Amino acid sequence: MTDARAGTPTRAATSDPAPRVARVVVEVEPFHLDRPFDYLLPDGVEVRVGQRVQVAFAGRSVRGLVVATGTDSEVPTSRLRPVKRLLGEHVWVRPDELDVLRWAADRFGAPLADVVRHALPGRTVDVERRAAAAGWYPPGTARRARSDPPPPADVLQEAWAAYGDTGAQLRTAVADGAGSFLWRPLPGEDVAARVAELAQLCLASDRDVLVLVPDPGSPVADAVVAAAGDLAVDLRGGPSARVVYRRWLEARCGVARVVVGERGAAFVPLDRLGLAIVLDEANPAYKERRSPRHHARDVVLERARRAGAVGLAVGTVPSAVAWRLLRERRVAPVTPGREAERRARPRVVVDTGEGEPRARLTRTAWRALRDAVRAGNYGVVLASRRGEGRALVCARCGERLACPVCASSLALHGRAVHCDGCGWSAPRVPPCPACRETGVVPLAAGAGRLGAELARAFDVPVAVLEGYGQPAPPPPAVLVTTRGSVLDRPPGPVGAVVLPDLDGSLRRPTLDAAEDTLRLAMSVASWTVHAGSRPSPGVVVAQTREPEHPAIAALAAWDPGGFWKAEVATRSVLRFPPLTSVLRLDTALDPTPLLAPLREALPERDDLLGPVPADGRWHLLLKVDDRAATLAALAPLRVAWSSAGLDVRLDVDPVDAW
Repeated sequence: MTDARAGTPTRAATSDPAPRVARVVVEVEPFHLDRPFDYLLPDGVEVRVGQRVQVAFAGRSVRGLVVATGTDSEVPTSRLRPVKRLLGEHVWVRPDELDVLRWAADRFGAPLADVVRHALPGRTVDVERRAAAAGWYPPGTARRARSDPPPPADVLQEAWAAYGDTGAQLRTAVADGAGSFLWRPLPGEDVAARVAELAQLCLASDRDVLVLVPDPGSPVADAVVAAAGDLAVDLRGGPSARVVYRRWLEARCGVARVVVGERGAAFVPLDRLGLAIVLDEANPAYKERRSPRHHARDVVLERARRAGAVGLAVGTVPSAVAWRLLRERRVAPVTPGREAERRARPRVVVDTGEGEPRARLTRTAWRALRDAVRAGNYGVVLASRRGEGRALVCARCGERLACPVCASSLALHGRAVHCDGCGWSAPRVPPCPACRETGVVPLAAGAGRLGAELARAFDVPVAVLEGYGQPAPPPPAVLVTTRGSVLDRPPGPVGAVVLPDLDGSLRRPTLDAAEDTLRLAMSVASWTVHAGSRPSPGVVVAQTREPEHPAIAALAAWDPGGFWKAEVATRSVLRFPPLTSVLRLDTALDPTPLLAPLREALPERDDLLGPVPADGRWHLLLKVDDRAATLAALAPLRVAWSSAGLDVRLDVDPVDAW
């Protein structure tokens, strides 16, 4: 081992007495310190693997996780520093949970210390005292709580009848089995009721449930919490550190048997995990943007697999990762019959606006909104952003200005134009490829501007909903939403949904732009056929000048599988996910000195793109066939960069290309 104080490997003298040693993952950031350090255990102090301790490191008092104990060390006893104190009587991380933390560190190329720091809450001593007084702390004190009986078998069979044998296989596994599944709900399906039923079925078999949702306002999460009652802890919305620790401790002690939360709940412990659900698995909100930069979906599915539980990802349009898991038969699809899906799908009108003056909304879109509010329903307009759009179109004909290198949308930088996708730029606006004019305007307005324009045209309330939990006025009304306000179900009956900015969304410089745009469009389009939208079916108007795009065609046909067939053919040529993996390196320094060592270290088939400037940093993109081999090749370089104090960050499976 390495000396915890000096950081210098040495060999203990043979005359040194055998010390009682704890090997500790110290919660510090530098990558080159990503290894356990030895600390001396004072006499009379008993420490178990998985306990948290406070230790001295580089002149500071920091937390650490004990990952091994023993009596041998390569560091002389005289140089070992003692553990300062234990942080709590309980084991924070059990052996199987430590394996998951190590897996996450390896999978995402992150220091184990960062994974530990992210997975474990801060300690509040008063919470432990109150829990002990209440009789449920430390772990093993409280009796395991009983749950209500499961829903009747005939009720479950009827509720899942549209999914045929695949639905029956899922229910059987949840009742007392294991497996990984990807569920594609019917349009308008009562997902909240179905998930609550599965949770009750799992609890009745004396197994525990973890449910991840992408936003705090999820009706699915509300339904699960209501069905589980006192057995559930709700971690949505970022409660205080004290509340987080209490709820984490309730799960650790077995008082809570259902955990509901956002991506931060992915590591919360449960005694007997039986069902782990990730709702809307392709939602980019599950991607952690700070180290360890993991994806909560991957963590939850791996936890379920290792626990012999059911891992269930839910979504209409599979992410690239989920599509690859399907192709490799590592997850089983749970899908409705094609005929049932055709009957349930919304009515989608693809409108190019051909022959009309350029406007925010086409005549068909205006007509759909007016018909909806006249019938006493909501009309919904999905805005792609809050502020004014950056993507440019021709002021005369509406043709989108595309980068000649990567086809992303162009934006103005003063008088020059710039591509956020690959960094291409030109000193002036190029002529429109369709009509040769040089006048440009933003492709789309933000939600605020759209709301102001619609308010002048309608005599019903127009509400701009730009985040979670904002109340909508009663219908009839027009709702202008952004992605943050697209929830599992609509606030009431929806007679029309207008999607005015699909083209701009499809050309965002992100690796998941196409599937994310289709996922979001299908989510809000389903509002028109939700049970709350009856009795009159609504209409979805998709405005686009690219009707042949695979995402637009899949939306019109309600065929996410068809989307991936077309999209994979294109991405196989470009070597982008899901057929490869992507890693991104970024640094605030001049990356030129990094390029030659990188090219020498990387496996032969890896592609290195960049550097490209973005957000004040330089970005490099790696397209790789074997992610583990590339991470292993990068490890010595990352240690050297970290030791030299260079700020070079790694993101495995990034959302943004640059």
